[in-house]
Amino acid sequence: MKKLILLAASLIITVMVPLRAQTLADDAKVWADGWKYAFSAEGRQAWKPEFTARVYGGFVTGGPAVTGGVRIDDKRTFGLMVWQGETWIDAAPASVYSISTGLYMRRYFHLGKKDVVALYSDVAIGAGYVYKVNGGYRINSETGETVRIIDYSKGDVLFAATWQPGIRFRFWRNLHLFLGPTLSTNTVGLHLGVGF
Repeated sequence: MKKLILLAASLIITVMVPLRAQTLADDAKVWADGWKYAFSAEGRQAWKPEFTARVYGGFVTGGPAVTGGVRIDDKRTFGLMVWQGETWIDAAPASVYSISTGLYMRRYFHLGKKDVVALYSDVAIGAGYVYKVNGGYRINSETGETVRIIDYSKGDVLFAATWQPGIRFRFWRNLHLFLGPTLSTNTVGLHLGVGF
């Protein structure tokens, strides 16, 4: 009986693996065709501007962010993101102020036929610049010297990346509110914004 079950399972796997491989190949072709069409002459005529403004906050860092880009189809937007951050270091105490910019992509996953509600994923990768540092020094009790106790200095250039997935609610044309978690190189928290 065990041999019969193993034989049946082997036959099912033998049949299903090629079918799944064909499905993956079909999915990849559909995906590639979607990108090809979006950048074709006809597809470029449908491109529209899309802008967002948001605030984010999390463990030790928060601030505003804006994006500007081109919505190439109903699923994807490319552009630039600029975000400002204030990082609080309570142990120092210190505040580190930075401005970051990066290439930005938003991908929509629509829920329902009217595209009123959608899940999305925002990704931005770029660089940041520390433009101000308050605090971050202590006086050494033994020597009386002022000692720097944080790693940040004005003028530092930092790697900056953020991932902000969430849910979007569209109200009129492309006017929408969105919210979700924030995972980035300087914080873990939440974001809330408006787009048009």
